[in-house]
Amino acid sequence: MGIVAAAVRLIVFLLAASLYNLGVSVFFLLYNLHLLDLGYQESFLGLMTGIQTAGSICGTLPAGWFGSRFGLRAALGVTFLGGALVSVARAAATGQTVLLVLAFLGGIALAGWAVSVAPTISQLVPEAARPRAFSVLMALGIGMGALAGLAGGRLPQWTSRLLAGLGDPKQLALWAGAAVVASALLPLAALRLERAPATPPQRPPVPSLDPFLRRYLLAALPWNLFVGAFPSFFNVYFSRLYGAETSQVGLVFAGAQAAQVAAVLLAPWLFARLGLARGIPVTQVGAAAMLVALAAAPGTGAGMLPAAVAYAGYLSCQWMSDPGWLSLLMNRTAPERRSGGSAWNFFVVFSTHAVAATAFGAAVTRLGYARPLLAVSLLGLLSAGVFRKSLGETASEIAAETSAR
Repeated sequence: MGIVAAAVRLIVFLLAASLYNLGVSVFFLLYNLHLLDLGYQESFLGLMTGIQTAGSICGTLPAGWFGSRFGLRAALGVTFLGGALVSVARAAATGQTVLLVLAFLGGIALAGWAVSVAPTISQLVPEAARPRAFSVLMALGIGMGALAGLAGGRLPQWTSRLLAGLGDPKQLALWAGAAVVASALLPLAALRLERAPATPPQRPPVPSLDPFLRRYLLAALPWNLFVGAFPSFFNVYFSRLYGAETSQVGLVFAGAQAAQVAAVLLAPWLFARLGLARGIPVTQVGAAAMLVALAAAPGTGAGMLPAAVAYAGYLSCQWMSDPGWLSLLMNRTAPERRSGGSAWNFFVVFSTHAVAATAFGAAVTRLGYARPLLAVSLLGLLSAGVFRKSLGETASEIAAETSAR
């Protein structure tokens, strides 16, 4: 009976997580296209993405405190409700200042989800089954992204037919996505989570930077600048250069999600065959090459399919590299230092993403897409060289130790 009850609780949480991911993915797919209709340029979209990421950075520690103080169920409830309300407001707002403030609040809501997921899974699932539970959660998240691409791309058409005359179709579709986010509260209401025992408040120490972690973060810096530059602009890119309709942008998004599933499944095989020292640079060079192909695709209707394939390949190589980076960090960090190492890694990832998206948006507004994409691809190639110089020897040592064991 205990096993059955635990399985039911996990299923209920996965249902809530799937609804949340579906609603957020629909919003991500359509929001920039909505702002494009309002007349905003890529420079503002990049700034807004940077502000949102800054909100995620600032919201991380408060979200952790809130979950510890009031429990994970309360933290998830605030995240779902707050995310839905902020999404409704973002779809309704038109002024620059209000949009930027709401983007910051949206980033805080996203941080609440990111901080709450791992401890919730850890409470619901015994230690031996956690890797599989996390894999299922990731697969469902990607699957919801694909569904959002297929359904979300056509959602403005459906809302314009069903709710004709009540508002702009994309705005109505964004509100529908926010409603899906709010619907995650229904299964959450049936989920029972234990509250952590109260502990005296204390100021957490700043994690130290050992020599390996310094080299790791140095190698991660150019790579995360590369990773954070283009993804938030993909919908505007296909809309501007190829005149893609919202439904076509949704298909591109869904296809890229499917490709990412394949990449995640192939990643263990790649690293087992090449090792981390060679496997990670291969994925970096692959992502850079796909971005070159994206920049070279003709900006006409006939070039949309090659561009979509290049975009899917670019994202797939990024996702394929992630397990290698995380394995390297965890394998070479002492158990008592892993939380601190993860915190520093998280800080570098989101900080660089904020800078990269802001700079890329400003560059596109002045230069168009081709030259900024080529510049970012060069950054990807540079990051492969930096990795080999900074971490290649360490990755080879890990492979040798693993073989010896």
